[in-house]
Amino acid sequence: MSAPLPPVRAFAVLLELAVRAAAEVEADAILVLPEGSADWEEVRRRTGDLRVLVASPSERVIKAVREAGLIALDVEPSEAGIADRISLALIEAVAHDQLRAGALVVVAYSAFEADTLDSLSLIQLGEHLERLTAHDLKALETSVPFETLKAVVDVAIEIGREGREGTPVGALFVVGDAREVLERSHTLGFDPFKGYRRKDRNIRDGRVREAIKEIAQLDGAIVVARDGTVEAACRILDAPTSGLALPKGLGTRHWAAAAITKVTSAVAVVVSQSTGNVRIFQNGELVLRIAPMRHVRAMKWQDVEVEPPVARGERERG
Repeated sequence: MSAPLPPVRAFAVLLELAVRAAAEVEADAILVLPEGSADWEEVRRRTGDLRVLVASPSERVIKAVREAGLIALDVEPSEAGIADRISLALIEAVAHDQLRAGALVVVAYSAFEADTLDSLSLIQLGEHLERLTAHDLKALETSVPFETLKAVVDVAIEIGREGREGTPVGALFVVGDAREVLERSHTLGFDPFKGYRRKDRNIRDGRVREAIKEIAQLDGAIVVARDGTVEAACRILDAPTSGLALPKGLGTRHWAAAAITKVTSAVAVVVSQSTGNVRIFQNGELVLRIAPMRHVRAMKWQDVEVEPPVARGERERG
């Protein structure tokens, strides 16, 4: 049996294959998810005029990539599987105008060996992002900073995909305008975040996100401030649902999300217990639906049918 290629040699071989594949299919870009360091000047030389994006949580890698003249995507550290990490990198690229909706991308990543690029995928964004634009995504920053919203969406996607201990779990996050949201809600009597220092309850912290995944199965909304601090959990929202119109089949959690965003400047993120879908509400309307990322799925805007509000107290069906 032949000896495995050294990581540096494996990187060079895979990069050559990526360049050939991109030329063959006339891809819009190559996306690299590196597992370690690389000679990015050499990567630039080997890829020529091809558009090359590099997604990494490492400041050192990001700096080196930019100095080499390649496009750096600064992503957050994540323990998620490779399919989700690819999806989030693609979302980041679209959000920052580095890829267009409908782009064809060759992705190089590590699927088998932790420190070696060993796999290529060809991803057509048109199937999943055909009606998403950078303008659409950035519009959500009108009330909530993008990085805070992204952190909330990340944990919501994980909840929707994984549930807890094999059981589907729904969840509701309300992000931004926290003071007004708290005034328009009341506690269930138990708040697992009460008493912790602000720096110990920021949703950008991986430990906090793991804690949120554990308590997501509890009733009520999780209220997150603009800076990412979890202000409260297990909150019942008191905003009225009159005058709202939502897609058919959504339950009370979604109606509560729409209602609170109608009377505040907050954005609400809902995980459907039945499907794992993540929906984002703003100004009383459903603005974005994200399918569970079990197979490199990203965001897609939906055309939806609407129906009148459901009666108060109806059980969650979504």
